Amino acid sequence: MAGIKSIACKFGKHEWQKMPVPDNKYDMWQCTVCGQKKYNMGGSDDAGLDMGVSSQAAAAQTTLTNSAAVPGGSVTYDNLTGLMDRNGSVITINNYLKKNKKNNFTLCMCDIDGFTKLNETYEEKCGDMVLRDMASILKQETENVGVAGRWGGDEFLILFPSKNGDEVYDIMFNIRKKINNRVLFFEGEGISVTMSYGLAEYDFSGDANAFVTEAEQKLNLAKQMGGDQVVF
Repeated sequence: MAGIKSIACKFGKHEWQKMPVPDNKYDMWQCTVCGQKKYNMGGSDDAGLDMGVSSQAAAAQTTLTNSAAVPGGSVTYDNLTGLMDRNGSVITINNYLKKNKKNNFTLCMCDIDGFTKLNETYEEKCGDMVLRDMASILKQETENVGVAGRWGGDEFLILFPSKNGDEVYDIMFNIRKKINNRVLFFEGEGISVTMSYGLAEYDFSGDANAFVTEAEQKLNLAKQMGGDQVVF
């Protein structure tokens, strides 16, 4: 985020203004043109945030390490959604990083807000319907610019080769609006959901574990802020 003054947006350009945040727990900018917000965990005091790695991120580190030791592994897919599964996503990430050492690469980790409560309120069949629908939207909306995968449970990982974080932020902000306007029907009752999104831009360090972990951390921050957020 440092040094960014303006980039293209649907209204012509972003004009970022830094906004006050209680206790300086993180940095936040808001566009005075279109109202979009961006966040950075590099505030003056991160101590108040729970930035620990979740169990899924810990599993990601193990999977990435194991995948790297088995070059040429086959990409595998999730039975429910038809998207790449965690293993397929990991193989795709590693293959891209090996072949494109100098290109931009951004990840988006996202999940459905309140998914556990949704399953408890209705039933697993309803949850599966929502997962399939969200997967379909993510696949369709990123088809020409990225590759969507199901990371596990209600969590998805979208890979954006050759895209920087600002470009992906705009893509995910528009997807967020589309999902927010979506209404599904289960046994005659309308159901709407929101999602939270965390973006990580590759730092060319060669550390795929840290790359995935950063996306997970940004997602955790979005959840801590109440969900329905795109955090970069």
